[in-house]
Amino acid sequence: MTNFSRRDFLKTSAAASLAIAGGAKPLFAADEVLKVGVIHMGAISDTGWEYFQANAWRALEKAYPDKVKVTVLENIAQVQDCERLFRQLSSQGHKLIFGTTFSQYASLKKLAPTLPNSHFECCAGIDAGKNLGVFEARHYEGTYLTGIAAGRMTKSNVLGWVGAFPVPQVIYSLNAFLLGARSVNPNAVLKVVWANAWVDPAKEKDAVAALVAQGADVISGSPNTPVQGLAAEEKGVWSIGSTGDFSAYVKKKQLVSFELDWSAAHINAAKAVMAGTWQPSNNWLGLGEGGYVKMTTSSPELPESVAAEMKAAEAAIISGKLKPFTGEIKDQSGTVKVAAGQTLADNDIKGMTWLMEGVQGTLPQN
Repeated sequence: MTNFSRRDFLKTSAAASLAIAGGAKPLFAADEVLKVGVIHMGAISDTGWEYFQANAWRALEKAYPDKVKVTVLENIAQVQDCERLFRQLSSQGHKLIFGTTFSQYASLKKLAPTLPNSHFECCAGIDAGKNLGVFEARHYEGTYLTGIAAGRMTKSNVLGWVGAFPVPQVIYSLNAFLLGARSVNPNAVLKVVWANAWVDPAKEKDAVAALVAQGADVISGSPNTPVQGLAAEEKGVWSIGSTGDFSAYVKKKQLVSFELDWSAAHINAAKAVMAGTWQPSNNWLGLGEGGYVKMTTSSPELPESVAAEMKAAEAAIISGKLKPFTGEIKDQSGTVKVAAGQTLADNDIKGMTWLMEGVQGTLPQN
């Protein structure tokens, strides 16, 4: 792996050819090493989103140690810088290039069709396009399972959720968390406090304090850092490692956790490029082999009976017997959003903009 800062990369890019000759040979030759580029908008040393993205290209390097060379650019915070660097990675012969966040999606959707000598993949992108694949995790499958633990372990019947931003990914995750809790505890409610930030330790701590003050004794949320778990531990309440296992930091009060594992997205895309079979695709995967959602640790204090319930539900989700968004489900106003016996379509989950009955809180207005 070659790890560059933005400044280092710009120095070397001046010597790169402006374009790779097109049409003279296949996109990838059997005897060459595949150059893969990855642009992180944040630091890969953190414990959140970018850290798990970095684990994916590390897994790719491990899978193909002699066939793949990865160039990593981190802390490229401005979208316009990402756009310029995507072009430069392509001009330098990187045949497969990854964006790690939704914020890069618009740029890649515009750039990918104009750079046919490279293939592009964007995590959290919406739709695949010309020369652009996208991949995202079914976060809600993990939050549904952790909701089961929360529903069993709460004593107040009040759960808490620290919201990052009111985007569908967060909304369907918190709704599924309450659905999981109510599958074992119909009296559970979920209070939501919005941090309006993906990473903001001060706001996350304040949100946890506000939730505990309102009676929440199990807290989950969407900013995937240890901050809310540590804040909950200080207050003596349970936390959930949602999209990240933070038990190395939250020593006593992390109840259960799940992680996002993007390894399959990177490995499968690289394998397809090397085989000459890569096509733009839209992968939205959850639990199970090759999926992006992995259940991880649980507290020794979690009863075996609850762990068994979670395992059974996980197996049912993987087999397709259990689909979390199966009705009847009402929104906060009492309107039926999913009829009894019906299952919400994927596109409706991806575009979710409503909070279910039992969620106590409102969506921030833009």
